Amino acid sequence: MGTTPKKVLIITYYWPPAGGPGVQRVLKFAKYLPGFDWEPLILTVRNGEYPAYDESLLKEVPPGMKVYRTQTREPAGCYKKFTGVKKNEPVPVGVLAQTDRSLKKRIANFIRMNLVIPDAKKAWKRYALREAGKIIRDERPDVILSSSPPPTVHLIARELARRYKLKWVADLRDPWSNIHYYQGRRLKIAAGIDAALERKTLSYADRVLTVSGHFADRILADKNNVRIIPNGYDPDDFKRISQTPPDDSILRIAYIGGMNANRYYPAFFRALRQFAETNGPASKNMELVFAGVVEETIREAIGSMLGDTVRTEFLGYLSHWGALELMYRSDLLLLFMEQVDHYTGHVPGKLFEYLNTGRYILGMGSKEGDTAAILKKTKGGHVIGTADPIEETITDIYTRWEKGELHGAEPASLRSYSRKVQAGRLAEIMRDIVCK
Repeated sequence: MGTTPKKVLIITYYWPPAGGPGVQRVLKFAKYLPGFDWEPLILTVRNGEYPAYDESLLKEVPPGMKVYRTQTREPAGCYKKFTGVKKNEPVPVGVLAQTDRSLKKRIANFIRMNLVIPDAKKAWKRYALREAGKIIRDERPDVILSSSPPPTVHLIARELARRYKLKWVADLRDPWSNIHYYQGRRLKIAAGIDAALERKTLSYADRVLTVSGHFADRILADKNNVRIIPNGYDPDDFKRISQTPPDDSILRIAYIGGMNANRYYPAFFRALRQFAETNGPASKNMELVFAGVVEETIREAIGSMLGDTVRTEFLGYLSHWGALELMYRSDLLLLFMEQVDHYTGHVPGKLFEYLNTGRYILGMGSKEGDTAAILKKTKGGHVIGTADPIEETITDIYTRWEKGELHGAEPASLRSYSRKVQAGRLAEIMRDIVCK
């Protein structure tokens, strides 16, 4: 420490006031990198089209950090007009993964998946290149870091790295052409073009980062250049919220995050109803809370399935701080993973915040994936599948809660998931390629 800081130009579409889990990774990198002698320079959009907005995150941007915003052209307006979405409503997260859509939405998504390659944000490229050129001439960064989605950020970074002879780290929070919602739904020619673009683009990167081992296998890049930095949690976030303990008289079960068809597990709610009907008095001590955007058809199905057997509340989208406080007020945190073949590498960002609360986590999905492995390693919970005896699992959890024995992760097992530790790892990777 104490040396002149090196500079990193971070190219990201998602930046406050964008909300949701996607913004957290880059925001926390930017927060902690200065402590490792790296000065972040942020290049992002002005008035972007985000699936969620969280104005409170603007306060998380460190004072004095240089943030450059450019204009862009968004196709979202055309999408909304064609599909009938209201102008002031955001395009929902995971729209390409949704299966229950109108004909117009299916047409719009077909066009997006097969004709708009690599993504719907590609028009930002020319604006970003123009502004980045000015930043590079004025600030002389040592490294470029691009973080996707959208993959367009990597096209921008590659051109800048070639033009200005700069080192480049590509960070993929999700796979690019092998992302789950493309599987079996793209024309072969479109899939081939996108895969070729991914290979060509990432072949120029000095390092490629991603969040899990399974995702690393799905990225079309030289495996010798791929490094894994998982998502994590920021201890500072938990210092500024009200850490209200759960009500001892109620087993509060919370699901935090969006829920579409791929994350909907009817088997869980059927089992919960069966438990409630079998254990009448016990069900009066249970409460099920949802925080996040739950598709209307799924809300109705859950309500119909549970009836009045379990108190159920849908809170809608909460700020990041509101979501953290709900985690603390809960006894059991639900984690429903994408029901997609070969998607075992998906590790939801909220998992690590779940873990840091010390609450027990019940996951549904692949028992062989990265999420299940992390829960086992930290003793923070476990994952079950739809073929498992779910009602028995709920009964066991309720019994442990009654006895005061429902505990989550061991704090000592979480250190490597601290955002500060991860920023240090990123700083080390960037320093290595600069010093080559």
